[in-house]
Amino acid sequence: MASQTYTFGDKEYTKQQVIDYGRAHYPKFYWIKRGLGISGIASSALVFLIIFVMGALLGKEVGSEYLDAYYGDPRIVIYIVAAIIDAIIGVALIISSFVKPDDEKCFIHGQKCLAKIAADIAYYKTNHRL
Repeated sequence: MASQTYTFGDKEYTKQQVIDYGRAHYPKFYWIKRGLGISGIASSALVFLIIFVMGALLGKEVGSEYLDAYYGDPRIVIYIVAAIIDAIIGVALIISSFVKPDDEKCFIHGQKCLAKIAADIAYYKTNHRL
């Protein structure tokens, strides 16, 4: 059984070659998710640091018996919960940035790229005769 070939311009490609070309030229947007994930984790770490440094300073200034009131304040609880959610979202974004596109997406992208290149070459040949 012969593998199916695809013609773009003057060249023929097998399906695997189109997939490989699409994978090699697939948009590299993973860094956006990774950057957002890292910034989410960093911002939640900063919120935790500020909350606990303020708690330590409060405990040092007025005594540790007031720390229950500080950490029990609804605003502080909301800040802590929001920082935890932010950190979870950051970790999920970082993990999802490592997921590679499947063969079908790479094949479609490879077809589009190779068709565009073939069209550009054909346009150049018809409009730039020597």
